[in-house]
Amino acid sequence: MKYLRAFCIAAAMYSRLPVPNVRWDEESKAMALFFFPLLGVIEGGLLYGIARVLVRGGVSAPLAAFVMTAAPLLFTGGIHFDGFLDTVDALGSWKGKAEKLAILKDVHAGSAAVLQGILLLLCGFASWETVFSGGAAGRILPQVLCCFLLSRALSALSIFVLPNARGAGTVYDFTAEKQRRRGRGISLLYLLLGSGLLMLTGTRLTGFIILTAVLAAAFYSACRARFSFGGMTGDLAGFLLTNCEAAAVFAAACISCLNSL
Repeated sequence: MKYLRAFCIAAAMYSRLPVPNVRWDEESKAMALFFFPLLGVIEGGLLYGIARVLVRGGVSAPLAAFVMTAAPLLFTGGIHFDGFLDTVDALGSWKGKAEKLAILKDVHAGSAAVLQGILLLLCGFASWETVFSGGAAGRILPQVLCCFLLSRALSALSIFVLPNARGAGTVYDFTAEKQRRRGRGISLLYLLLGSGLLMLTGTRLTGFIILTAVLAAAFYSACRARFSFGGMTGDLAGFLLTNCEAAAVFAAACISCLNSL
């Protein structure tokens, strides 16, 4: 029962899945992030079904790209995108760690957040449009959608590996000290599973390129979190996750361009 409660807590926090209300006890909260990557499996599966309908229905590439750009935001309620916006706002301030952490909690969006948020959405739309118009969408989509598992595995892993920047907040509540070692192990297993699926659902070269892009985005994001903020927060975990998914779709678009030459 505690595992079901932990999954329901993760789903309630990080998705719009209709899950029952459960008791948020300390033990269940401490295990919630163990089930966080499973939401990526569910999201990837739903998006794959939507994409197959779009491809088989002959939907135009721009419309299909709009649907695939909007669907992840609807699934998550925009919580990770919000973390991305808060983070780029803080990074754009060029202030010290304490001031940047304060900006993360500010509900107002600055110019850096608005600009980079628009650019991210445009990049995602253009990348999806390239994938759908390249003629190889059916072959490359399974590999791209594996990255929704990878992005969450890497986001959870960063939370369990890096120190908590605040020593408080939701991430602090979800990472009890006694669970951190276990959390690292489980996150690594998810990461290996996602990497394996990425290689098995398409060509190894395509899988290697996409995986490299995702890992590079995760490494960059983790470094920015560690050296600019002193560790991880929920917003920074969302920043990392969003960058990983954007990198995966962009890499897939580049592969589609090369295949069409």
